[in-house]
Parts: sequence; structure tokens; C-alpha cells
Amino acid sequence: MEKGKIRRVKVQLSDELLKAQEEFIRDAEENEELHYSRYKELESSMGGRYICSDLFKETFQKYAESAESRTILNVAVHNSAACLSGEYFIRLAQSGKFKKCIFLTGVPGAGKSYLIQSLSIAGSLSDDVMIFEGDVSSPTIVEKMSLCEQNGIDIYVMVVNPTPELAQRNVISRRSEVGRGASPELMARIMSSLPRAIKELSERFDIELGIYNKRTNYDIDTVVGIEHIEMLNHGTYDELLKIFQELRQTMLEETQTNANEEVNDGNAR
Repeated sequence: MEKGKIRRVKVQLSDELLKAQEEFIRDAEENEELHYSRYKELESSMGGRYICSDLFKETFQKYAESAESRTILNVAVHNSAACLSGEYFIRLAQSGKFKKCIFLTGVPGAGKSYLIQSLSIAGSLSDDVMIFEGDVSSPTIVEKMSLCEQNGIDIYVMVVNPTPELAQRNVISRRSEVGRGASPELMARIMSSLPRAIKELSERFDIELGIYNKRTNYDIDTVVGIEHIEMLNHGTYDELLKIFQELRQTMLEETQTNANEEVNDGNAR
């Protein structure tokens, strides 16, 4: 990977995180092939044909050491993992091995990775299908879809569409279990931008749209067709930000209350 391609994050970082960010960038630039080899060995990568920047973070050993290290280093490693993910996508799209690319998207906590793994285990994804998980409102999505178009790869957009309540609860659980969460601001931005972003992409590319509506993690209703796009409209950014902030506060208070009750029950015994 050419040096200088990985951008530094714009947010203010501590001296320790600035140092970690430089280490991650240097690692990605100097050991690109090693990271691809590690990635293909990850069980969740489906042999490398499922591309996800969050999963690419697991190829950085310092980040993957523990849930605590994931929490602390997430911002510092993000751009390095995202750049590796983008470069790897180009490699797969130009390989001639794939006839379809699924662009998997949805708000954090939607259960995107779980759904695609379930479809793979069920044998619903043939070997000539590659999957890219990411935010379809990102400008880089146009570049990726254009690359698919140029290489004769069909485009399928798969949106996992949970209720805001389910997404927020899953995010809190995931942060506790593996150390990777998502802010209400990020969740509101992604969920509110989905209808517009997909509509614009459908006007530019020949895409097929599948929406996986979720009321619970095990209750999924699937519809296919761009005419169902309004199902993705949960409100404006400001409306959703307020919803996610309130849900987060309530759920964290519930979690703390439950933890206190468990401690009290233990002491009583």
C-alpha cells in the first residue's frame, strides 16, 4: 500500500492514542499482504469474500487482544482498517471470481454480520458472491459500485432494518461483550440517511434491493424491491438522535439496576 494513503482521524486524540494510530498506519502500509492473509483466516470472513472494515480491525494484534483494547483503540485503528478493507475490495472485484456483490448495510446493532453468517451457513450464498458491509451513504460506495459495474458484477443492496429500540439494545450488549459500541450520533446519522442514499444509488446503478425488517433478533420479515424503500424511513437525524439518546440512557440505567440487584442477591446469600 502506498504511504500517505491512510488518513489520520480528525478527532482530538491523547498522546497515547496518537502513537497507537501511527503504529497501526505503519503496520498496514508495511504489512498489507500479512493483514490480508490474517483476514482470510478469520472464520467470519468466509474465506475472505466477506469484506468488513470492523472485521479487518481484528487483523491488528494489539487491537484484538481483549474487549478493553478494542474499546480503547477503536478510533486509532479505524482508518487503517478501513483503508485495508477498501484496497481488498478492489482486489476481489477485479479478480474475475465473482458474479454478484452484496452491499450489506444498516444501522449499528442491526445484526448485519449475524444475518450474513446465517445465510452462509444455510448455503444461501454461492461461491461467486462477494459481500461488502458498510455505510451506503459514504462517497466511496459509488466508487465500489462503479467498479462492480465495470467488472460485470451484479449489485444487490441488503439492508438490515431493525427498530431503533432493538438496534440500541444490541449496541449496548455488543459493547459489553466485545468492547465495540456506537454513539447515538452515528446511529442517527446512518439510519436517517439510508432512504435518500439508496434512492440516489438506484437512480445511478442497476441494483436489486432487499430489506430485512427486524422487530426482534429472531423475527425477520423480508421484502424485495426498490418500491419498499419507505420502510427504511424512521425519522430525521434530529428525531432519531433524540430517540437513541433517550433509549441509551434508559437501557444503561436498567443495566445498572440489574447489576446492583445481582450484587445484593449475592450478598444476601
